[in-house]
Amino acid sequence: MKALILVCDCAGAAALVWLLNTVALIQFRRAKGAHWTERARALYPARVVATLSIWILPVDLALAQQLASPGLAPHWVLAGLTAWVGAVAGTYPFDREVLPWLAPRAWLRNVLTSWLIRFALWFVLVGVIVLMPAELDWRGGLLAALFVGLFVAWCWGGFLWVGRQLGLLRAAPERLRRIVADVAGRMGIPVRGVWLLEYPRSFAFALPYTGDLAFSGRLLERLPDDEVAAICAHELGHLAESKLIVGTRVFADLAWLVPWLFLKPASHAFDAVGIGAIALGSLFTLFGARWFSRHLERRADRAAHTSGGEAGTYARALARLYEDNLIPAVLPSRGRTHPDLYDRLLAVGVQPDFPRPTAPSSNTVHGVLLCVLLGILAVLTLNRLYP
Repeated sequence: MKALILVCDCAGAAALVWLLNTVALIQFRRAKGAHWTERARALYPARVVATLSIWILPVDLALAQQLASPGLAPHWVLAGLTAWVGAVAGTYPFDREVLPWLAPRAWLRNVLTSWLIRFALWFVLVGVIVLMPAELDWRGGLLAALFVGLFVAWCWGGFLWVGRQLGLLRAAPERLRRIVADVAGRMGIPVRGVWLLEYPRSFAFALPYTGDLAFSGRLLERLPDDEVAAICAHELGHLAESKLIVGTRVFADLAWLVPWLFLKPASHAFDAVGIGAIALGSLFTLFGARWFSRHLERRADRAAHTSGGEAGTYARALARLYEDNLIPAVLPSRGRTHPDLYDRLLAVGVQPDFPRPTAPSSNTVHGVLLCVLLGILAVLTLNRLYP
C-alpha cells in the first residue's frame, strides 16, 4: 500500500507541477514578439512558480499525508523525495517552451547540472538535519563537523571532481583556452584551469577557491570572441579576490546554513521558539551574505570594464547574456547576489537602448496558495508534535 502511495505521490506531483506551470506561462505566451525585456518580465513570475513548485509541493504532499493518515503514510522523507522526483519531471514541458532547443537528453543533463551547481549541498544539509539527534550530544557535533568538512571540500575541488566524473565538465576547446590565456595575461591574473560546462544556457562562473573558470557551450556559441573575452575578464575579477575575501565568502555561507543543522534539537528544547530563532538568524545572515556578493559583483564588473578591451564590449556581452537567458533587466528589490542589468550597464558608462523596465512581480495566485498551504500544514504539524 505504501508503495502505491509513493507512486501516486510521484505522478500527482508531476501532474500538479505541469498544471501550475502551464497556467503561469499564459502571460509569457502573450508577450511573444515583444522586446526581450518585456518577454523576460512576463516569464519571471512563471519561473518563480516553477521553482516554488519543485520545493514546496513535495513538502505539502508529505505533510498532508502525515496529518491525514500517519499510520498508513510512508515516512515523510521518502514521500517528499518521491514527490520531488515527480515535481522535477513535471517541469519538462515548461523548460522545453522556454528553451525550445532542449532535447530530452539535453534536458536531463540540464537538470543534473543545475542541481549539481546550485543544490548538491542542500541534500547533505537535509540529510544531516534528519540524522541529528533530538538532544544535542557528541553525535550532533560530529554531524555538524562532517557537514562543514564536506562544504569546504566541495568548494576546494569537490565540485570540479564530481563535475568531471559526471561528464558535466570537460577540457575547454582551443578557442576558449586561447581567449582566457590572452585576457589573464593582460590582467596579470593566474588561472589554474579552464572548463567547458555542459549547460543549455549562456553561463560562466569562477571558482575563486581553486582558481578555475568554467564557460557553457551555449555561451561560446552565442558570443563572439571579444564578448567572451569581456565575460572572462569579469570572472577573472573574482579570481583576483584576496584570501580574506574568499574566506569571508565561505564563512558567510556557513553562517546561515549551519544553524539549520540544529533544527531538531532546537525544536526539542525550545519548541516553536527555537525554530523561529533559527529562521530569523539565518535570514539575517543570508541577506548579509548576498549584500557582500553584490559588492563583489560590482567590483568584478569594474574589472571587466577596465580590462583593456574595446569600450562597450562588456556591456554588449552582458546584455546578450541576459537576453539569451531571458533574465529581467530589473528584478524585484530583494536580497539578490547580482545588481540589476540596467544598473550594471549604467555603471560601466553605457546607456541601455531600452527604457528602464518595471520590475516584474514575483507573486502569482497559485504561488501564494502553495505557500499559504505550506504554512497551514506546518502549523498543524507543530500543534500535533507540541500539543
